[in-house]
Amino acid sequence: MYSRIIQILNRLNMKFRYSTSFLTLIFVAVGLTLAGCSSSSGTDTNNNNDDPPNNGGGDASGQEVEMVGTSFSPGTIEVEVGTTVTWVNNSSITHTVTSGSNGESDGTFDSGNVAPGEEFSYTFNEVGEFDYFCIPHYSGGMVGTVTVVDSGDGS
Repeated sequence: MYSRIIQILNRLNMKFRYSTSFLTLIFVAVGLTLAGCSSSSGTDTNNNNDDPPNNGGGDASGQEVEMVGTSFSPGTIEVEVGTTVTWVNNSSITHTVTSGSNGESDGTFDSGNVAPGEEFSYTFNEVGEFDYFCIPHYSGGMVGTVTVVDSGDGS
């Protein structure tokens, strides 16, 4: 690949000095830029720290949702009040988990950028239906719903 680029540049009569390490650095920087595929919102609560944000409390066993490719799996889940849902990014691209619908955040929760291999957790303490989406992949249909039901234990 490097030799092909050098051939093209030589054909254009471009005189330059290069080194393999410099070209490698350029290709890595371009690759990381293209692979980022992410967007930041004004309510980034993850701040790319090692510890994923969690609003506290809830069921320690929780429920897990995977981010695979450009979809949430499962896309719809039902949990009891107090359950912590953890979204795990098992894809090779950055995602978000942002509450709201039609591509508009409602401010209930927002993971910020979740890089491959990272996760985000949120504890649902109220009954209701919570739609969410991935900001960079919403137009591709990366959406989900958490339905929270009463635990039935009178609490």
